[in-house]
Amino acid sequence: MKQRIVWQGIMLDLLAQKVLYIPQYQILVISDWHLGKLGYFRQEGLFVPPMRVQDELDRLGQLLQKETVQKVIFLGDLFHSVWNREWDDFEAYLKQFPHIDFILTKGNHDLLSSVFLKQSSLQVLDYLKLDDVFILSHEPIAGLSSTILNIVGHIHPGVGVNTKGRQQFRLPCFYLNSNVLTLPAFGKWTGLYMIKKTEDNRLFPIVGNDVIELT
Repeated sequence: MKQRIVWQGIMLDLLAQKVLYIPQYQILVISDWHLGKLGYFRQEGLFVPPMRVQDELDRLGQLLQKETVQKVIFLGDLFHSVWNREWDDFEAYLKQFPHIDFILTKGNHDLLSSVFLKQSSLQVLDYLKLDDVFILSHEPIAGLSSTILNIVGHIHPGVGVNTKGRQQFRLPCFYLNSNVLTLPAFGKWTGLYMIKKTEDNRLFPIVGNDVIELT
């Protein structure tokens, strides 16, 4: 089950698939996928479990089938390193959706050569502004009006959730603090930056197929 928040009268859906959907704009927002990370580790001689890139791409495909989407915004760190073969698989996959605009706001791990990016299906920006309501970027932008919601990624937010059995689970979460909404990392092989619940923030951990709000 999703959680829905409202900013300046516009609904934003926080989905259990670790993505954001904005129905009014028909925009799907994905942060910190880090595609090719396991391939990069294997190239460096590290043992990592095998994973088919197609399985990762199918996660995107399922979202595109579920929601009505005109644009997909990748909030940086789409790929983990320089070119590897997963990039070719990803680029071929995007071409199956010519009716959808794919936009990347570059992050610190987006090291692909500009040659690859210019030849790709991606439009590359520093940030994307939606009217005077939202600005989407990889990291927070300083000095924005408090009426503008800055939707970002980068830190891979997580929170500890206690159970009745006195166990604590570390879970990815959506993190709303003032006018900055930080999305969880979409990638499976990413760490968590743990956030503490305060009176001033809102945390929405993902518990299985549900997004809940901590109170």
